[in-house]
Amino acid sequence: MDLVQRAREIYCEGRMHDALETAQAACDRAPKDPEAWRLLARVSRHVGLTAASDDAFRRAAALSSGRPLPFRVSQDRFQELIREAREALSPEAQRRLERISVRVQPMPTVEEVRSGLDPDALSGRRRQGQDVLTVYQVNHENRSASERALRTLIGRSLARA
Repeated sequence: MDLVQRAREIYCEGRMHDALETAQAACDRAPKDPEAWRLLARVSRHVGLTAASDDAFRRAAALSSGRPLPFRVSQDRFQELIREAREALSPEAQRRLERISVRVQPMPTVEEVRSGLDPDALSGRRRQGQDVLTVYQVNHENRSASERALRTLIGRSLARA
């Protein structure tokens, strides 16, 4: 089995430290593979290695012009982008969101991942008791190269709720 694929499987199981070791080994074995570096970047961010994550994203971007660096914003700015995206939704989508509590979290927790949520999920919805939509800031940023792209992606996540 390919090391990148194996690291991704371990990552999706919520075994973040094992995934980190395997992703690092994949990068050592295939230093010109941008997908290995992108996976290492995402796993590193999950275990709190922000600088290592940023470095791995830079390496991946240097190897693949089609995947630019993630666009990062402050938590406050992300909340503003959610408000802007919410206001830009269709009236129908806005009505659906009225009944849903929207909250922001950096990424899915390890417990959520171990319960089956993709660690790279853009959002998660819980309907037990109060209906809650959790929007994962870092995962949105990881897929956005600009503020405009980030706002658009947030809008899509909210519209799907």
